Amino acid sequence: MRVAGALLVSAAPTLAQSSDSAQVMSLAQAVDAARRNAPQVVAARGQERTAGAAIRSNRLSWLPNVNVNAGAGKTQGVQFFQGTLVPLRGDPWNFNNGLGANLVLFDGGARLFQGRQARAQADAAEANTVAQRYAVAFSVKQQYYAVLAARESEAAARVQLEQAQQQLKASVARVSAGVATKSDSLRSVIQVGNAELQLLSAQNDVRIANAALTRLVASPTPVTADPRDTLDVPTELPADTLLERLAFGGPAVEQARASLGAARAVSRNSKTPYLPTLSTNFNYALNATGRGVSTSNLWLIGDGNRPSRQTLNFTIALPLFDQGQREANVVNASVAEQNAEAQLRDARLEARQLLTQQLKAFETAGARVRVQLATIEAAEEDLRVQQQRYNLGASTLLDVLTSQAQLNASRTALIQARLDARVAKAQIEAIVGRDL
Repeated sequence: MRVAGALLVSAAPTLAQSSDSAQVMSLAQAVDAARRNAPQVVAARGQERTAGAAIRSNRLSWLPNVNVNAGAGKTQGVQFFQGTLVPLRGDPWNFNNGLGANLVLFDGGARLFQGRQARAQADAAEANTVAQRYAVAFSVKQQYYAVLAARESEAAARVQLEQAQQQLKASVARVSAGVATKSDSLRSVIQVGNAELQLLSAQNDVRIANAALTRLVASPTPVTADPRDTLDVPTELPADTLLERLAFGGPAVEQARASLGAARAVSRNSKTPYLPTLSTNFNYALNATGRGVSTSNLWLIGDGNRPSRQTLNFTIALPLFDQGQREANVVNASVAEQNAEAQLRDARLEARQLLTQQLKAFETAGARVRVQLATIEAAEEDLRVQQQRYNLGASTLLDVLTSQAQLNASRTALIQARLDARVAKAQIEAIVGRDL
């Protein structure tokens, strides 16, 4: 029994408390931090800004282009005239400036369809931002719940270790009293060792889960989940019909719908080159000479002694043949529109499929939670009875170990069921694009 006693002393857990010093963060705080810092959300917001700039550019395209120019040059030196070098005469400074404006009066509707395309692309960018926000939220929730599950596993491992230690004490006492064999104490020692390893593994899982959560929230210091936050398993969801309507208006479907709108605008815009374009152009030019540089010379200020010219032109243009480029653009735009229609149809079907899968997963996980709770209650009572019978010599240590193994398995199954239910609910929220 000397070996058993020595192992009993060593069985005291050296890691009775988890060694991590991570900052506790609520689920709402974690999701908010991730949405601010996640690269995909940052990129999505950048796409929104780009789409907004395209809309503003299209609106400004209805206004004329305006250009202004001003220049000055000085000429001096000599010139060769009839075999003799003659100094240049006259005013050495030459000034020219001008104002020009160009306005497209009719372009076959290209700007109109480009505006519709820009607005549709802005809608798609906005839907993509919502989709990315909920995708990031799902990733954070999934990892957050993984941290909670890891902490639950750590707590279960501590209970398992305490039970193994108590069983080892009882076995050593019975062996010392001569009412049990040495095999009982050795088996108890093995159980303690396995429980210690289980606790170490659970604590390592907590650290790994914390590291993953820290990366998702982009925190410079380690963070961890609050065990009090969302510890209860969600049990209620809106009606299936309401969830299906929400899914059909979810971020993925809305993005596909906006992409279809943009494709239709491109398809209509591809036909505008078959129509003529009408534009007008106005130019004002002033030329002058003088002895020095002055404001009146540099800018558009003239008088009767300075020649100026105003020009107003109207131009109509119709491409007759462009080597089939217009026809190719029409075909490409039509194909893109058909692809967008197929993508929208598939996005709706995929939303329904994923919603059905996750609803069933949520219901199944909830049922597993209820079953495992009842199983744990029965397993704890069974272990208590087997422990009493063993203490009275009415059962063997193998019966006690079997009850302990069943209780540990039930606890592990309950932790996994809770995790599956939480993840399924988070996935449903990502599909419908709102918190439930």
